[in-house]
Formats: sequence, C-alpha cells, structure tokens
Amino acid sequence: MKYKEVCECCGQQKTAYTLPLNQGLVGAFIKFAEKFLENHEPISKGKIGLTNAQYSNFQNLRHYGIIKQYEKGNEWYLTDLGEAFYYGEVGLMSPVAFMAGVTLDDNHPCWQSEKNKRVMVGITEILSTHYKRRPEYVEEKSNQIG
Repeated sequence: MKYKEVCECCGQQKTAYTLPLNQGLVGAFIKFAEKFLENHEPISKGKIGLTNAQYSNFQNLRHYGIIKQYEKGNEWYLTDLGEAFYYGEVGLMSPVAFMAGVTLDDNHPCWQSEKNKRVMVGITEILSTHYKRRPEYVEEKSNQIG
C-alpha cells in the first residue's frame, strides 16, 4: 500500500499498512484462542506462549476485531467474532489496513492505492488442519462412532 497523509495538527507524515491473514498470524491466533477458551479468562502477553516476533504480529489481529485489549499493556481477550472465526463459523475480510494504530474502514481512501483485492477468508482456508472443536461437535462425532 502506498498511502500516506500528513497530520493537520503536527505535520507528521502517517503511512497506512495492510495486514493479510496468513499461516503465521492464524497459528498465533489459534494458540491464543485455545488457551483463552480453556477458562474464558484474559491472557497476559507472557502467558500466550509466543516469541517476541510472533507477539508483534499477533497484537495486530486486533485490527480484524478477533482479539481485544481494553487497556494497553493489559491482558488480551477473545472477542465473539474471534470465537466464531476460531470455530469456522465466519470468515474475515483480508487484508485489513491500519494507520498510526487505528483500523481503517472500507471507505478510507487508502484502499484506492491497494493492488490486492480484499477477500473473505475462513480459518480452514488458511490452516487446512483446523477443524470444528465446539463441545457439541465432539459429542456429535462420538455419537456417530458409538
């Protein structure tokens, strides 16, 4: 993306960045989501189990609306959208764009300079080994076997 704008109040140049969903991001997301869903409790950075490089990318998943941090430096939460994405119930538009830490909406002028079209992506399209894991699916599968 080649979109830049200058802040009216301070004159600082800001650049828009895109973030496509990929295996690394989704892998980090799954690691987090599985830990979160064990107890439905927020998880601090050090307890997610990611390297510093993985965490730097992981925190950008907030621009997809699938993770949330209520205060900078505090614990991370899985959103309802994130849980639905984890279970393969919804897809996400990829890539997302952000500038100066703010997620840019679909109508932002930055998208006019983006070469790659946004597409709806499901978790199984990124990680083909990820399957439905809700308790009712596990029960349904065990009933079919027994």
